[in-house]
Order: sequence, then structure tokens, then C-alpha cells
Amino acid sequence: MGEYDRIIKENIEAILMVMSKKLLGFEIKDPQPIGEKLQTTIEREPDFLKKVVLEDGSEIILHLEFQTSDDPEMVYRMAEYKAILQRKFQIPARQYVIYLGNEEPKMRTELLPEEQITGFSLKNIHHLPLDQIIESDVPEEIVFSILADFQLNDAEKVIDQILTKLRKVSTNKAILKKSLNQLVTLARIRKLDVQTKNQIEIMPITYDIETDYLYNEGILKGIEKGIEKGIEKGIEKEKLIVIKNMLLETNLPLAQVAKIAGATVEEVSDIKNSIDNK
Repeated sequence: MGEYDRIIKENIEAILMVMSKKLLGFEIKDPQPIGEKLQTTIEREPDFLKKVVLEDGSEIILHLEFQTSDDPEMVYRMAEYKAILQRKFQIPARQYVIYLGNEEPKMRTELLPEEQITGFSLKNIHHLPLDQIIESDVPEEIVFSILADFQLNDAEKVIDQILTKLRKVSTNKAILKKSLNQLVTLARIRKLDVQTKNQIEIMPITYDIETDYLYNEGILKGIEKGIEKGIEKGIEKEKLIVIKNMLLETNLPLAQVAKIAGATVEEVSDIKNSIDNK
């Protein structure tokens, strides 16, 4: 689950505001960071804890705590214990606090209604209509379209729709590359990762080279030269763009790039050399 957790953590800030109403059913206006990490483990040592059999033959966990002070936090401590006991033993737990102090105790013995642990809301992203996610202009949200409800749509068409939208909304190549990597990872959940990879490898990623954010750094100068050299050899420009993007975005062998693009290994090798010798 680690790789999926990483994607969630990378994207949650960008998608929280736009996706909360679609998935959670309410709109978030102003999220505020708490700034604290919750403990991953809670170690407690009860004063008395036994599994006991009652007169009717049923089993329970009997939990006793002995208090000499009137602890206003006791209600929360007992709630923590109860959650731990229920998870560990999965049989009913009865809890009692035995007060030993001199003053009459005033500690609360019950959580308020809004504090009570009664369960949680379960939302299945696979039930969320595809159109509600893919209509977004946020790349971090669009990648989750691969998990939405395709209804009767063919998976290949949906993947193509997602890729088209990602190309449209990605403001630069780095964002697009990150989104595509995340898309392939999430596609594994639906066993569509191989199909997604194949469509990514052949998709025509076209953009105006003069406006690309890498252009002014000189990284694409070699690509231009490769394209010019290819054109001199009679290679179609569209084919060159496909070859160039596969060389930049994948680690495929030259022979496989040539096969996908419908070119010769020599042509692909020439373009690669031009890029490498920029």
C-alpha cells in the first residue's frame, strides 16, 4: 500500500478543496493544518484486565481502573482503552473506574454525542462517476479518474480520455510526467497498468517548442537538431515527435522505439545521438 499512500500524500493538498464535495458530500472553505503527528501506537497498561465468563456463558473483557484523583481526562483515556480492547479481542468489554479519593468525583463518565465513536463514513471512489473527476482542470485530481466508475465505457477509451485531459491541463512537461507515473501506479488497482503504459508510450505528446519551459535552458536544442536532421532524411515530423518523446520519457530499447514509431533503428539512433550531443 505504500506506493498508493505516497500518491495520496503528494496530491491531497491539491485535490482536497475540489474533490471534497464530490466524494465527501460537503464543501471545504478554509483547511487549517494541525501541525502535529498522531502517535502510530498507544501503549497502555490497565490496572486490571481479564477475560471472564458470565453466568449465561458469554465472555467479556473486564477492565478496571483505580483512581485517587478526579481526572477530567479519564473519559478520553477509557475511550482509548475501549477502542484498543475491541480491536484486540473483538468481544464486548465492560469498563469500570473505581474511585479511591476523598472528595466526591465530578469526572465525566460518558462522551458527548459529538465525541462518541460510533463508526465512520465509507466512501468508495469506484462509485464516483467518471465525468465528475475528469472534468477537473487539476492534474492531481484527474489521475484518480482511473479509479472512477467507467459505467459502460471501454477501458481503452477511458484511458485515452484521461491522457488527453492530462496533456491539456499540464502546464509543463514535469507535471505531465509526474501525472503519468502516478496514473500507471493507480491503474494497478484496476489491473489496467499494462494497458495504460502501452497507451502512454504511443500517445503523441505535442507542444510548441518555443513555449516549453525547458527550451530556454537549452535542453531541447538538441531535440530541434534531431528533428531537423530527421526531416532532411525524409522522416515525417509527427513521427519524429513520437520518437523524441519516447526517448525522453521511457527507457525502451531503440529497437522497440523504432517498432512503435514505425521507423528504423538507424533513424532512432540518429535522433538519440542528436539529443545526447546537444
